[in-house]
Amino acid sequence: MLLTLKRSKDAASGFASGRRHPRTAIRPGVAGVALAVMLLGVAGCATAGPVARNYWREDLGRLNTATIDEALAKITPKHSLRLENRFREGGEVRWEFSWVARTIVAEEEVRGVTNARNRILIRGVESGVGNVDNYRMTWELANEVTTETNSNWHPDIVPASVIAEFRPIFTDLTLEVRTGVRR
Repeated sequence: MLLTLKRSKDAASGFASGRRHPRTAIRPGVAGVALAVMLLGVAGCATAGPVARNYWREDLGRLNTATIDEALAKITPKHSLRLENRFREGGEVRWEFSWVARTIVAEEEVRGVTNARNRILIRGVESGVGNVDNYRMTWELANEVTTETNSNWHPDIVPASVIAEFRPIFTDLTLEVRTGVRR
């Protein structure tokens, strides 16, 4: 059985002549309102910026501990970092570096910050893929400050300039990890 579709004269010529089918026509008022709502939504997202957090976290991928150990051994002396603790518990492995005191940036000074420090943490959670020594690794830069109103160290928003300051360390680590994976 052969089925043939018959197009009406209006449907065939409607597109070429600029006319639209009544069900698919968009009224100018509705289109304008829809466009305005979309632009407001985009503008709202652009002004809000990224979510402010008291850490900067990046994914390093699936790695084994030997690869990350080798990479850290190369970048630690280069950036004058000191590994404070390395431990493995259950399905997690973790490298904790010492806190590094830093100068207060302008946006922190406005908020009354008196001291600032950062710490690098490398965390791995067993991925269950392949062999036993395979972890999903993440880089994390923790940020703590003291303020005029609170003299105890407490987590605070990581300023963009601090992320830019620590980005070369992260870049070196990812480069060493990729090189180690290829070897």
